[in-house]
Amino acid sequence: MSRFLRYLSAVLVLLPVFLSITPLSAATAESAASEKEIDAKALYRHWCSQCHGLEGRGDGVNSTPDMSINPRDHTDASFMSTRSDEQFEDVIRGGGTRVAKSPLMPPWGATLTDEEIKALVGYLRELCNCEYEGIVSHKRLRSVDPGFK
Repeated sequence: MSRFLRYLSAVLVLLPVFLSITPLSAATAESAASEKEIDAKALYRHWCSQCHGLEGRGDGVNSTPDMSINPRDHTDASFMSTRSDEQFEDVIRGGGTRVAKSPLMPPWGATLTDEEIKALVGYLRELCNCEYEGIVSHKRLRSVDPGFK
């Protein structure tokens, strides 16, 4: 019985320590997850750079001269400023066919979260160093995208 009492007293002495650590650890983990900042550049390099290139110029390893539609140059401010953030989100989420562009651009909506997609759009704006200029004329769109209809 004395062995049992020693064990019980050790448990009772350490119990407050375990009780104080567990909620603190859970709260810390939850806080870290909610405050985790999305690294859009890392996402871009992982998911997008194979076609769009590490610097976003449309020259990734999967981009070849014989492609019917080449990957978009994300550093081209004259084109990128003609598209809204919502349009970028739509093409990332639904792929090229969603916006009548290349079927080689895969839909990432099942792979990336909404937050990751929004972060990627922010990174696209960094690459082009531009903002959406609002509605532009068909003439301007044709000058930056000859295939525009």
